Amino acid sequence: MRLDRRHLLITTLSLVLAPSALAQGTSMLDRVRKAGTLRVGTTGDYFPYSFRDVKTGGFKGYEIAVAERLSADLGVKLQLVQATWPTLVAGLMARKYDIAATGVTVTPERAKAVAFSKAYLRPAFIPLILKKDTERFKSWDDLDQPGVTISVQQGTAPETMAKKVFTKARILSVADPVIDFTEVLAGRAQAAFTDNLYFMTKIGLEYPQLTMLTQGARPGTDTENAIMTPQGDPVWLDWLNGWVDARAADGFFDRLFKTWFEGTGPTP
Repeated sequence: MRLDRRHLLITTLSLVLAPSALAQGTSMLDRVRKAGTLRVGTTGDYFPYSFRDVKTGGFKGYEIAVAERLSADLGVKLQLVQATWPTLVAGLMARKYDIAATGVTVTPERAKAVAFSKAYLRPAFIPLILKKDTERFKSWDDLDQPGVTISVQQGTAPETMAKKVFTKARILSVADPVIDFTEVLAGRAQAAFTDNLYFMTKIGLEYPQLTMLTQGARPGTDTENAIMTPQGDPVWLDWLNGWVDARAADGFFDRLFKTWFEGTGPTP
């Protein structure tokens, strides 16, 4: 039987990692393969990372494609589990899903409780303001003033980072179904803090009255997205890292980026 490159890659990864996995006996790698299903927590509210198709109600997006390829390479079925940002880590620790993939940012706070694979996407967090306010807010310093409100989505990495980089402005945390940038449109906030790829592929196209404020960006606002998984399982984490390396080497992530962030992918 002829074996393609993808099959050989998967086989090689399995042979390299199998001795350690067998020694552990209880690795997630063993449990997922035995169950025949990979359960992936995703929020479905973050275009183009993870969103709901309006026609089918199913999940779609960049991270869904990542999860589909990961489960296929594991040789198991994919089960997408509805998750929420405020309870994303708690749901993983309660074993409601095996991993989380929904545009998850690696943060020191999350890393205290969970583990992360190698990063495969690197967005940057950025303030969004109304175009009519560009004379008032010419830099991040202009935003970070008393009397200015910056809205963020509750339970997200932008919320955590905003509280660090904006020390004078008021940080307004909003929860679904309220969305951070709609507070700006409604006049209840002067800025929203979110990631640049989300703006370029969704918000900026639908709401041309908004713009990104790039002048005076604070250090440390470039971010990394990765697969979030439970701590204490080096076999599983090594396998995930090997998988990320393999998919980066064969161009999978580059192709996916072009589809969802340069071509913006299918619309919801």
